[in-house]
Amino acid sequence: MSKTAPCLTGFWNGQFTYPRILNPEHFTASLFEADGLLGGSITERASSGTAGGLRFLSSVHGKRDGFAVRFTKTYESGSRQHAVIYTGMLSGDGAEIEGRWHIPGSWSGKFLMIRNSGVSAESVTETEELIQARF
Repeated sequence: MSKTAPCLTGFWNGQFTYPRILNPEHFTASLFEADGLLGGSITERASSGTAGGLRFLSSVHGKRDGFAVRFTKTYESGSRQHAVIYTGMLSGDGAEIEGRWHIPGSWSGKFLMIRNSGVSAESVTETEELIQARF
């Protein structure tokens, strides 16, 4: 008997890494899922590079097929005008999504998202520490 993957609806804290010398970036995601289709938004603040300190908002559209997750992040405004494709796997307990991101014809790297069970500053810090330990 196969296990059904948990719904992705909720708040997530994440990190993605670059393939070069830039520091990893943290983000927050608000996802909703209906019949395997994903939507939502991601907010990130660049910590390095020419965009250091700038905040970016992007929309998310994608799907979940079992434990496989795929979505496209499209920036809403600012200097980033490209789409980023994320493909990953949801953990069995539904608490993490881990995988790779890529910009077609350009960069790629790893990402990890951890479901935020609360919205306190302490829970965000704990999640960021877990992510740092994994990368």
